[in-house]
Amino acid sequence: MLNGSLGFLRNENKRKVLQRIIDEEQTTRVQISRDLLMSKPTVSSLVEELIEGGWIIETGSGEASSNGGRKPVNLRFNAKNAYCIGIDIGGTGVVLGITDLNGELVNFKEFETQKNLGEKLLIEIKSQVDEMLNESDIDSKDILGVGVGVPGITNLETGIVVEAPALKWSNYPAKKKIEEALSMSVFIDNDVNVSLLGEKWLGRGRQASNMIYISVGTGIGSGIMLQGNIYRGSNYSAGEIGYMVTDRQSASSYKPSVKGYGFLESISGGNSIGENLSRRLKREITSSEAFELYRKGNTAAIEVVSVAIENLSFGIANYVSLFDPEIVILGGGVTESFDVIQPIINDILNRYTPRSCEIVQSAFGKKAGVIGAVALVLNEHGALFTTKERG
Repeated sequence: MLNGSLGFLRNENKRKVLQRIIDEEQTTRVQISRDLLMSKPTVSSLVEELIEGGWIIETGSGEASSNGGRKPVNLRFNAKNAYCIGIDIGGTGVVLGITDLNGELVNFKEFETQKNLGEKLLIEIKSQVDEMLNESDIDSKDILGVGVGVPGITNLETGIVVEAPALKWSNYPAKKKIEEALSMSVFIDNDVNVSLLGEKWLGRGRQASNMIYISVGTGIGSGIMLQGNIYRGSNYSAGEIGYMVTDRQSASSYKPSVKGYGFLESISGGNSIGENLSRRLKREITSSEAFELYRKGNTAAIEVVSVAIENLSFGIANYVSLFDPEIVILGGGVTESFDVIQPIINDILNRYTPRSCEIVQSAFGKKAGVIGAVALVLNEHGALFTTKERG
């Protein structure tokens, strides 16, 4: 059973002690006292409270001091003291997962979005969460919180999704609805901001303070981190790269492929690539099939995919010129064809931007949103992030 919430992190010294143990993976009371310039009695008192709460455990003795004194006891963060649920609601699919406090996946599920719109979506989320808890033998009382990423403009203060065309949501009270369905604390944000948090926590962006995360899936969205903070804009709609106009001539006759979608995602989004090639070949084609045909040298596929990725590349080039990020991370279903996408992007960036920028694929694939949603929960509880490297 979860021994209290992370509310104790409001105690600044206790938070510092716990964070030090997390960062070092294994340390001692004496070492913490030295590192944080706290008295030994103070550290010992805080450590005992953390042990009592289940947040740290003693793991045996370290090396004795040079004068032959008693061996110090090692301390380690107990990542299994609580768990988090991450939910990534995409236009095509919903992925859900349970992780421990180090972000290690305990369980993972997914289901199709479009077959479960409306109230069915909440029912299916509830069913999948219950199934994960049962399979993992985890009590709902051990869940610290639920993080949710949604594909649309989201008001963080109210939990209302202002617009999510793929879900047919408009001014939808998503936070309230999901909390009612799960009977758990829910934290909600735009899906790409959520994935950006995950990359900062455990992914490609651990060392970056200025970075862009771009998701190219059913639609196209982006998260922007400047000086370590997510930039959201005055109406929580910063990063809507899907609305960027990247071709003046095409824009004059532009019609969105999906109601509510912007110019760029109507050319470069996954659905649009599939639909545009389907019209050319007069049969139904998915975006992944379009990239396979591209690799095989199909003329129509080469034309459709090239136009899509060139427009995407111009959008990224504009971002690089405007924000000067250290790194741009690409996620979403379309970026599973990173081998096709990367050379085109790099070529356009080399030609049109004032400086080069590293373009990388997400570290987590389809699980990016789950890890990011868990990061959102932990961030709300005091940025309890491990800094250890992942293999």
